[in-house]
Amino acid sequence: MSQRTIQRWIATGTIPYARRKRPRASLIDPYKSYLWKRGPQGCHTGAQLERELRAKGYKGSQHGIYRYLETLKAAKLAPSKQKSAAKLAASIQPTAPLTLSASQGTWLFFRKREDLKPEEQETLRQLRQASPQLEVAYQLVDEFLHMVRERTGEQLEEWLNKAETSQLQAFQTFVTGVHKDKDAVLAGLTLPWSNGPLEGHVNRLKLIKRSMYGRAKFDLLRLRVLYRAKRSQHNQNKKTEEGLPQPRAIQHGRGANSSDHHPTSFAISEVA
Repeated sequence: MSQRTIQRWIATGTIPYARRKRPRASLIDPYKSYLWKRGPQGCHTGAQLERELRAKGYKGSQHGIYRYLETLKAAKLAPSKQKSAAKLAASIQPTAPLTLSASQGTWLFFRKREDLKPEEQETLRQLRQASPQLEVAYQLVDEFLHMVRERTGEQLEEWLNKAETSQLQAFQTFVTGVHKDKDAVLAGLTLPWSNGPLEGHVNRLKLIKRSMYGRAKFDLLRLRVLYRAKRSQHNQNKKTEEGLPQPRAIQHGRGANSSDHHPTSFAISEVA
């Protein structure tokens, strides 16, 4: 760690890592009791145990299973300790927050309710009931996505006030970022235009430039860009004369008026 970190700890008089860390919840937790039972039954094959857990709904990684099996082998607990550990593992029920990864839970928050399957709707209901903070976060995400999809930017100020009073740290950081560029965010939530075509042209210029890195300067870059544009226009005219459908990449006008390219929709993923 750096010297400035030590100086900050001395100035505040506290060391944040002095206490023992709490064990974090894992996707394997709801299935620990099953693994405890399968051990005395003589099943020690990792591949077989993985197939059985997958059939029971385990959605974690293979590494998580084998890591826990190695923990069981290394522990070598006495019979009395094994009973207490098995009892503790059995008390953990496979609720929605434990059987979902962070990305899976975030995806449930982002999708429209009518697009969710019945089992996903039930999982989302359990997830929202698991914690008051999760329910507040879901309501805030749902309202913000409604502004993005329906372009109701006039509700932004009210939403910012709700986010500030929610006392959720992730939303506080997001609100601070919105205030720094509020005019642009408001325009993105209100106006039908998008900067998607512009970003596409910037990406195309960078691709051409990097493909000729170290070979020439601006003069050759200019010639290659103009040549590509002229060739694309020629191909477009040729396909039009032959009556063939135009590729979607050339039809920039359609994307310019689409409401699905708002850049603000990407920022909310950081909040979740």
